[in-house]
Amino acid sequence: MGPRLNIRAALQGTAGHSAIMGTFSDTVLLALSDPDRLKGALAPADDSSGILTLINATHELAFARIDRVTDVRVGDIVLQQPFFPVRRVSGDLSRTVPNYVRDDLRLTVTHEPIWADLLARVHVDLVAEVDPGGVESVVTRMVDGISTLDDFRAQVPFLDLDEFMHRHQLATVEDLREAGEYLVAEIRLRAPPQFDPTDPANSYRIEIAVAVLAVDSLDLTEGLRAAKRLRSSASDLLAPTRPSLLGEAKAPYAVAVVFPAASAAPDPQAAAAAATRLFAHEDVLSLFLSTP
Repeated sequence: MGPRLNIRAALQGTAGHSAIMGTFSDTVLLALSDPDRLKGALAPADDSSGILTLINATHELAFARIDRVTDVRVGDIVLQQPFFPVRRVSGDLSRTVPNYVRDDLRLTVTHEPIWADLLARVHVDLVAEVDPGGVESVVTRMVDGISTLDDFRAQVPFLDLDEFMHRHQLATVEDLREAGEYLVAEIRLRAPPQFDPTDPANSYRIEIAVAVLAVDSLDLTEGLRAAKRLRSSASDLLAPTRPSLLGEAKAPYAVAVVFPAASAAPDPQAAAAAATRLFAHEDVLSLFLSTP
């Protein structure tokens, strides 16, 4: 299974503190504030599915394919990080007597903070196949010798000629010729080299900011709402991370939600696997903790 089932091993040693912990959130805070335990929860041995969820949440991978994750390290951890959601109200004030005057009015209001129980920097070493892009050649030529519409179609096969003529109010091949001159540009992209997973050039190091939320009950709806509230509240406050060779950054951080394990469910592993797939589809990592 994924990291959701191995988190218990990452939290060994917390039972002795149960007397001072009043809530499930306290358990998570005490356990995952240790970098090694947080690493064990996010990236248990031989399972990189959780890390891949975090990467997909923060990076556009349109031109990259991750071959494998080779190492994960947890850096700085901040406990109880507040995010202050911003609400903006805009409008205008106008006056018609004695002279017409119009003023813009914008009001920014902050509300109670939304808290991330932990905010951590996670460093990931990985091997990936990345299309470097680039143009091999560009050839431009005139479209000429147009006797029929089929002549034009043969020279410009990628164009919907009927739609083009309708949009420009052209009816005949004569109209098409008289409407202007036509150029066709052929752009050939540079082919990427054969991928070699052992080549050091295909090794990359990226950094992910991960916000961890603890949900006191096994409520998937509340957990997903909490993750999206936090993600939305900070979207205007944090600039996305710098673009990496894996592609453009699409979010400044990823979100992981920790639930108490469904020990009473008929099949806890199947329930955890279904929840993990659901959350991963929304670019959120779900983790499950068995408490003492």
